[in-house]
Amino acid sequence: MRLKFFLVALFACAFLNALEESRIDAVMNSDIAKATAILQDKNINDGEKSQKIFTIFDSFFDFKQMAEICLGKAQWKTLSSEQQDEFITKFVERLKESYIEKLKLYTDEKITIQKNEKKSATRIQVPMILTAKDGQTYEILYKFYDTKDSRGWLIYDVDIIGVSIVQTYRSQFDGVLKNGSFEDLMQKIDVIDLEVQK
Repeated sequence: MRLKFFLVALFACAFLNALEESRIDAVMNSDIAKATAILQDKNINDGEKSQKIFTIFDSFFDFKQMAEICLGKAQWKTLSSEQQDEFITKFVERLKESYIEKLKLYTDEKITIQKNEKKSATRIQVPMILTAKDGQTYEILYKFYDTKDSRGWLIYDVDIIGVSIVQTYRSQFDGVLKNGSFEDLMQKIDVIDLEVQK
């Protein structure tokens, strides 16, 4: 499904400063609008679009937290700090490669941000509804957590049509690590399919 694949490309949150809980809804609405405007600009090629949008969301996704969850705490603790940094770098590169591949699939679908849902003292979810031209809707949940430091609230996972990105990736990484080593995973991560399947 073309729209489902495109959803991965909607990591659009422009947060240049620490995000406070009270500002999450307003900032999400504002910065989703900025990202979709970039996607709709016919004068910008896909490479330029990706770079512009990367500057929007890079500072607000906790890629380290996502990488650790995807790898699993037990495996993460066995790695040296150098190996952890290596994995984060490779993981983010692979995510962005997948993202760039999806940019061309955007065809002016309507995006609506709904009021955030506080799940606990340190967890908030922000629902985003994508409406296709045929009227069919798809829900994306941005999952935030309170870092308890100067970074404020960060995104640690995204559910796409009920499927967690980090859990999907973790399942695929576990498949490699079950019969292989961390080094094997690093060699194969470039070709692992990071699509979210439903």
